[in-house]
Amino acid sequence: MELKILNKNILREFKFSLARFISIATLLALGVFILIGLKVTGNDMRQTANNYYTSHKMADAVIKSTSDISKSDQDKIKKFNHIKTIEFTNNTDGLISGSNQSIRVQAKTTKLSINKLASGRLPKKDNEIALSSRAKTKYKIGDYITLNNKSHNELSSLKHSKYKIVGFVTSADYLLKQNLGATNVGTGQIDTYGVVTKEAFKSTTPSIALISYDNLIGTSYSNKYEKRVEKNVSQTESDVRNLSQNRQKSIISQFDKQLAAQMPALTKAYGSKTNQVIAKEKKQVAKKSQALTYTIQSRNDYNQGYNQYGEDAKRIDVLSNTFPLIFFAVAILVVLITMSRMGEEKRLELGTLRALGYSKFSAMKVFLLYGFLASALGTTIGAWLGTTFLPRKIFAAYTANFVIPNFITPISWSWIGLSFAITILCTVLPAVYVAGNSLREKPATLMLPKPPKKGSKILLEHIPFLWKRFSFNYKVTLRNLFRYKFKSLMTIVGILGCTALLITGFGIKDSLSGIVNTQYKDIIHYDIIGMYNTSDSGDNIDNYKNYVKNLKGVKSQTSIYYEGVTAKSSDMVNNQQISMIIPKSNDKFSKYVTLQTPSAHKKITLSSNGATITQKLAKVMNVNVGDKMTIKDSTGKKHKIKVASITEMYAGHDIYMSSSYYKKVFNKSVSYNSLMMRLTNRSESNIDSISRKLTKQAASKTVIQSDDAKQTINNILNGLNNLVLIIIIAASLLAFVVLFTLTNINVSERIRELSTIKVLGFYPMEVVMYIYRDTFILTIIGILLGYVGGGWLHNYIMQTLPPETAMADLTLLWSNFTISGLMTIIFSIVVMIFMARKIKNVDMLGALKSVD
Repeated sequence: MELKILNKNILREFKFSLARFISIATLLALGVFILIGLKVTGNDMRQTANNYYTSHKMADAVIKSTSDISKSDQDKIKKFNHIKTIEFTNNTDGLISGSNQSIRVQAKTTKLSINKLASGRLPKKDNEIALSSRAKTKYKIGDYITLNNKSHNELSSLKHSKYKIVGFVTSADYLLKQNLGATNVGTGQIDTYGVVTKEAFKSTTPSIALISYDNLIGTSYSNKYEKRVEKNVSQTESDVRNLSQNRQKSIISQFDKQLAAQMPALTKAYGSKTNQVIAKEKKQVAKKSQALTYTIQSRNDYNQGYNQYGEDAKRIDVLSNTFPLIFFAVAILVVLITMSRMGEEKRLELGTLRALGYSKFSAMKVFLLYGFLASALGTTIGAWLGTTFLPRKIFAAYTANFVIPNFITPISWSWIGLSFAITILCTVLPAVYVAGNSLREKPATLMLPKPPKKGSKILLEHIPFLWKRFSFNYKVTLRNLFRYKFKSLMTIVGILGCTALLITGFGIKDSLSGIVNTQYKDIIHYDIIGMYNTSDSGDNIDNYKNYVKNLKGVKSQTSIYYEGVTAKSSDMVNNQQISMIIPKSNDKFSKYVTLQTPSAHKKITLSSNGATITQKLAKVMNVNVGDKMTIKDSTGKKHKIKVASITEMYAGHDIYMSSSYYKKVFNKSVSYNSLMMRLTNRSESNIDSISRKLTKQAASKTVIQSDDAKQTINNILNGLNNLVLIIIIAASLLAFVVLFTLTNINVSERIRELSTIKVLGFYPMEVVMYIYRDTFILTIIGILLGYVGGGWLHNYIMQTLPPETAMADLTLLWSNFTISGLMTIIFSIVVMIFMARKIKNVDMLGALKSVD
């Protein structure tokens, strides 16, 4: 019977304080949702990608040759350290006839970087091809495609030009949906890929070596894996460079032997001009031999999407170290206050139960059950949504430009267990602690109201000329603010946290959006870099330059030397990909790229005693003006450069040098290999059209569009926008629930006061404002402090959130502050409307009854 009465009492508590129970559960659900959701997403993304790479047997590293890999070099490569599996293969780039698409055709592999069937079958004959699964929208099995070179003739490397489509495949080597890599056909970027049999290639000598290592630890993107791969690649670079040099010497030696054998015939044919002919041929052979190079690259370098995907996952990790902690902290603080208040409210009930003979444990049962059920419900809902809904939404947003399927969301028991432990402790312990202190008193004492605190004057009361100017209502408000110091402080902290989160959410979006405008309006003015092959004949190079000079749509052009180099500091895992640019004319160059200091915006002139590097490169390499840094050229050779100045740049790593300083560093004169161009029409379609025209030229090597970096930034923005929207919605809900919960506590604590002033004849709005006036003041203080906290949080996140190749504008817009503040005030007004109904229905007589 006693147990039945106690259980009824517990059920009655749930019934009459349902709003409090729901608000506690909601606060905890929001905190756990954001905490678990952001903490597990980065790992889920990496695990999903690792499964995809493993299923496709993705190579750890690749050795590429600009020509072919001879049989003797193949044997030497096989003897390199730590090689587990090696497979040699071929590829070639071409155009699909009747379309503007460029395609990379590769030979079918069986050991490494395999193509998995999406539909159909793999090619068996040398005139069959399987295309990328993304080509299903344009082609179907049984269709025929014709492949051409950039001059729209047959590809010299393939036996056939016409191929039958027999299937569609996926490949881990092509993770992006667009811009699959650089090429010398089409727009300069690969649009799609296909796989054929090895027999489809005319040459049986491969140009690519796929490698997997036997000493790797961990999975893709883990520090252990990445460090070990980079170490293997770094240790092998000198061997690969030696292969290149020996092959170059072999070509020259072979030419010399042939020349010696043909000398009598040449003398007879050319007479006195023989030496001129020989010199010209030697120069041509030397150029071709120098162009023959071997390079070794890890996944981060040879696979354009691999590094980008890993950076996206890292960005989630960065956010997970800040946002969830603030969310969780605010939620837990408010729950602590609520449950502590519950312990104080139940003082009379505890005394009654003890007087009736119930044990202390039975008396406190309501707190244990109430706290446990609220935390269990909130944590379960938050953990479920945080494990499934949020990671999938983030993955969908970030991988809109990737082809990685089958996102997996394993249950993170460690984070769920930690969340349960924290939420249960924070809901049960405060109430039990307060109730436990009360139960030390005698039941008779507990059944009496707690004596009020000794009255004391606040600071303003000691300033009579100021205090007497306040009306009665404002005097009461000011006294109450100091009377309930802890609750007032927690209200300010709660609003501060929510406002800071809102400001940061809006600020992230605007800061990243500002990159595109600043970069491509104020700094980058060129549209295309057209690279030509310096080992080609002089006539072809001249034809290329003249073609650009007379090409309609090219506004202006200037000669530069362009080379892709890399750099890595001691604490880095991956190489930084850098564009090294040496302009022929510094005066002309300023019309294509604005070089200026980041803050003062002072013009930078290229020095003969150092290089100019971009600000993000300076940051990641941890160098300042006057410091030296080591770069590695395209052949793998290391060079030390001095930093003469740092220029403003928001996307990409660049190094700019004068021709005189280039000669000092590389011990050779500059051989300009590119034309930097500005177009009259800067639309994406026109840039693509001009690019296609350029790649058709015989001497064309590739085309680099300034738009490529812009697309990368836009992809990052698209991924972040959805994530930021989720954070803003969650922060808004948190702000509302915090205000509702704290205002509800305020009303409950002062119910006798409210009943008194209602009996005294205060109007309904006056009664509401009696309570709400101090809530509104605390809200405004919280918002103002939130502006400071939001500015700091935004600055911290924007320093760490952008990828290694990009920077963000750290400036917060006035709209970020205005919208965040207005949203919080609106939530406060909505809460006031809810509370007005509760105050209106207060039972005045019941509240004013004596407890004696």
